[in-house]
Amino acid sequence: MADLKIVEELINKDPFMNYLGVKTKIIEPGKAEAVLDIEEKHLRLGGIMNGGVISSMVDIAGGAAILSVTQRNQVTINLNINFLSPISKSPARAVGSVLRKGRNICVARVEIFDGDGKLCTYATGSWFIFSE
Repeated sequence: MADLKIVEELINKDPFMNYLGVKTKIIEPGKAEAVLDIEEKHLRLGGIMNGGVISSMVDIAGGAAILSVTQRNQVTINLNINFLSPISKSPARAVGSVLRKGRNICVARVEIFDGDGKLCTYATGSWFIFSE
């Protein structure tokens, strides 16, 4: 298994993540955390996080968790997102955990919490793992 710090460094070089300002940490194999300090560019009318930004955090945290156990490139094939409560308190924190690691498809769940630690989003997703 590859050094998880190397995997973490690779993830944090992603240009889109850098544009959003998301910082990702691999907690352990199969579990990752993505943190975002909420800025004005992340908000929609009413001062709450834009659903697209939340969806991106789901994708990032779930993908990072899967990458930590596969060490292979991947693409998202499905996301199911439940927006439970608006997010306006910073930082937003997404925790992704691998539910199933298959040969070609992995499934993860992601929970997103606001700055008060309140669960605001619950999601599951599937990722296709490229062959080596």
